[in-house]
Amino acid sequence: MKTHHHIAALAALFFTVLAHAQPASPLDTARAALKTNNLAEAETLLVPLTGPTATDAAAFFTLGQVRERQRRLKESVAAYEQATKLDATKSEYFSALGAVLGQHMGEISFIQQAFLAGKLKRAFEKSVELDPRNISGLIGLARYYTNAPEIAGGSLAKAQALALRLQEVVPFLGEIEQGNIASHDERYVDALAHYEAAAKMNPTSADAKNQCGRMLLKLKRPDEARACFATALQLDPNLEAAKKSLAALDTEEK
Repeated sequence: MKTHHHIAALAALFFTVLAHAQPASPLDTARAALKTNNLAEAETLLVPLTGPTATDAAAFFTLGQVRERQRRLKESVAAYEQATKLDATKSEYFSALGAVLGQHMGEISFIQQAFLAGKLKRAFEKSVELDPRNISGLIGLARYYTNAPEIAGGSLAKAQALALRLQEVVPFLGEIEQGNIASHDERYVDALAHYEAAAKMNPTSADAKNQCGRMLLKLKRPDEARACFATALQLDPNLEAAKKSLAALDTEEK
């Protein structure tokens, strides 16, 4: 009986070693290259996997990530779109598509932006439909509703509902998003309260302190705003928004 157990154990060990000895697939190697920001190697590996007749959704998704890092946003959009067509069950594919569409809209004309806005909204909607707790999807859709005009479906009420859903998943991000919505609506006292709550939840967040500073300026409280911007820069010395705000305060005081 022991012999059978030993044989079974050796067989299991053999197959485990064999599995680990298998060479990594080109897609896995490309993903590893992407993690180390070796975009050239990742691109070289992915191009043969994403030709006109290719059907691997994961390869197109990874190519979309590479193109996004390369700031080749139009090509990134195309790769993510192909990934969503080949596999329409992955929430992260749709949220990535929505996010890169938002970036790409900064590169094109207003008329083209209007055309892509619907695509962006549908991508985030699908992402949240597939996974109601997808953080990128919730944030993207909330910001669409916050910033879009009413004629394009904008709605602060819908944005707020999404921010509350986000708060259930990640309380810090939910407070930030509610602050963004209140700020957009020029409810600066409410916005400050949300940003301060976020800063308490995450004292290392330079962005939260910077946003507090922004609202304090809106409320004509420059000394407190200055302290927030200074703290933000202590947390992140490269935060350009805080640098500019402090420089503007210095100019005003001269």
